[in-house]
Amino acid sequence: MSIKQLTDLDFAIGARIVGLLTPVAAGEPATKAYVDTLLEGLAWKDNCRVRAASNINIASPGATIDAISMVALDRVCLAGQTTQSENGIYVWNGASTAMTRALDANTSDELENAVTSIDEGTSALSTFRQNTVNFTLGSGNVVWASFGTTAPAATETLAGVLEIATQAETNTATDDVRALTPLKASSASWLSQARKFNYGDGSATQYTITHNLNTRDVTVQVVRVAAPFDTVIVDVERDSLNSVVLRHAVAPSTNQFRVLIRSTP
Repeated sequence: MSIKQLTDLDFAIGARIVGLLTPVAAGEPATKAYVDTLLEGLAWKDNCRVRAASNINIASPGATIDAISMVALDRVCLAGQTTQSENGIYVWNGASTAMTRALDANTSDELENAVTSIDEGTSALSTFRQNTVNFTLGSGNVVWASFGTTAPAATETLAGVLEIATQAETNTATDDVRALTPLKASSASWLSQARKFNYGDGSATQYTITHNLNTRDVTVQVVRVAAPFDTVIVDVERDSLNSVVLRHAVAPSTNQFRVLIRSTP
């Protein structure tokens, strides 16, 4: 049974905590020796924009890597080359131009214990360490492994990294692991959309109302614009995907009625 400390401990800058064991679980305090062991010999590198976990044609890498549109001088962590000696940190120079090793990672000494974090793509917010030592660059394998704590994918009960859904994924409405933005929701194919128009000119009894909803699956309701603001029944013909025809027995006065047209998802 442990004693719970429910108030802050203030050492007034004159005392230290000593005698701690090496941490073995999350939430346990780390000693300086433990931290020094973790950091000793590490070669921290600037972040890479993306990480390629599968083979890339270095001579002609294409315009996107890991679904990210590349920009000249973007740094790329190659971790999944078929020939492992090709792995490393590279600079993207163009879709049809060969990538070159980054200046801070173009020797074996610079790649030993190299650590880099990834900004975008499927490895975003993750950090990787190159684990091979005493090798010759170009012939020795370059191997990247996950380093430190990485943020997991977010779930309904777990905080973590959340990917934004594409418009296509939004439209299918079957993806339960990506986030939906207001813009994509407003353009979703399943969204019920509405239009409203005032009509009547005192002479015509038939009116073609163009709604541009691109479907005949629409609900049409006609209401009186002035008191008693009631719903009235008129003949409705869905003559095309983008318009309806309203027919009255007696010509409505100017803007006497409002038609509400709503698409059915």
